[in-house]
Amino acid sequence: MDSFINVIRRLSYVALIWASIGLPVWAQTQSNKTIFTLDQLIQLALESNPQVMAARDQTRAIGGQLRSARAIPNPEFEVNTGQQRGTSGGLSTGNLSQWVVTQPLDMPYTRFPRVNAAEASMRAAEANRVAFEVETIARVRQSFYELVRREAESRAADEDLDLTKQIRDRMQLRYDVGETARFELIRAQTEFLNAEIVAQGNKLRIEQARSQLRKVVGFNLPANFEIQAKVASIPTLPELKVLLDNLRHQSPELKRAKAEVEASESRLSFEQNSRLPQLAIKAQQYNDPNFTDRLYGLVVSIPIWDFRQGQITEAEANASKARNQLNAQMQNLETQLESAYKLYEITRFQVKTLDERVVQLAASARKIAETSYRFGERGMLEFLDAQRTFRAARNDLIRARFELASIVNEIERLSASPEWVAMIEGKK
Repeated sequence: MDSFINVIRRLSYVALIWASIGLPVWAQTQSNKTIFTLDQLIQLALESNPQVMAARDQTRAIGGQLRSARAIPNPEFEVNTGQQRGTSGGLSTGNLSQWVVTQPLDMPYTRFPRVNAAEASMRAAEANRVAFEVETIARVRQSFYELVRREAESRAADEDLDLTKQIRDRMQLRYDVGETARFELIRAQTEFLNAEIVAQGNKLRIEQARSQLRKVVGFNLPANFEIQAKVASIPTLPELKVLLDNLRHQSPELKRAKAEVEASESRLSFEQNSRLPQLAIKAQQYNDPNFTDRLYGLVVSIPIWDFRQGQITEAEANASKARNQLNAQMQNLETQLESAYKLYEITRFQVKTLDERVVQLAASARKIAETSYRFGERGMLEFLDAQRTFRAARNDLIRARFELASIVNEIERLSASPEWVAMIEGKK
């Protein structure tokens, strides 16, 4: 029993040593956080996001269908063998053999529409892939801006918490020496508690924004990542007319819809031309003990009973549906872009006004109120009101900057920014 206890003690001692060695390494690993810029996060999402990989696989699958559409029909071979025995005199007895080769002809009036439909489907799949990756870039940027906003709000809340703590401590000291009433002390304590609640809530929102960004980028993004963000200047976009023109020519969603229209029209042409006769070349040879027969001919498939009316009607409806969807998609995108541009103009004015006037005036008023409070010219309530006004203006500026970045992000998504497409195609 004593030997067993000694073994346990030795194992515990060894485990303690290993823990003491590994703990600093683990702590150092936790402290080494990788910092990512927005472009790095986008590249990581395009390289590792499972949904992006699935969209690319779908494009390759459509490429396989295109190769199948371009393929030439395979020939058909038929070989028969047997024996010949006579049931009456004068007939030879021996082996029989026969081979038949049939080569279907891929007629131009059906081949060209079939290949054109497959090529249009390939263009639609490629446009769909680009549209999905553009959507991925937009979601990464949106999540990134959300995290930047939450971190800015958290820093502002921490500043408010430090300031209200100083005010509370000062009021506590003045109350202890009898220079102020208990009401002002309670007011200062309440302001401190409210600031503490806001600071804790902002930290929780940061973790939520970090989780959302990691979900969008992909789980190859380390859990302890950090972002490198800077306050960007107010972006200036081209005129609405230029953006609408770019939308009509560059939008991958419209390119996909146009390609689907071409594919549906080619399928309609294929179904209509399928009513024409289908041809095949046939050659055969028949061998018996007495003679050999060689035959060459043409096989014609004539649509006597089935005029493919059902297939043609379906193809016509699909072609009309694709054209209507294209018109609806174009109207929808143009309407979204026009609405986003109006919001951009309004929000841009708000950011400029808040940044250049409102926040600066509120900061000046807070500074004057603080100086007056320190010299006893004004009360604590006036100082807290000035602080609250500055806090509201600063939070409005943070929110307006986030909304402006989100609107610009949406406009660039709708118009398929050339920089985004270059990033997708690996040209950047």
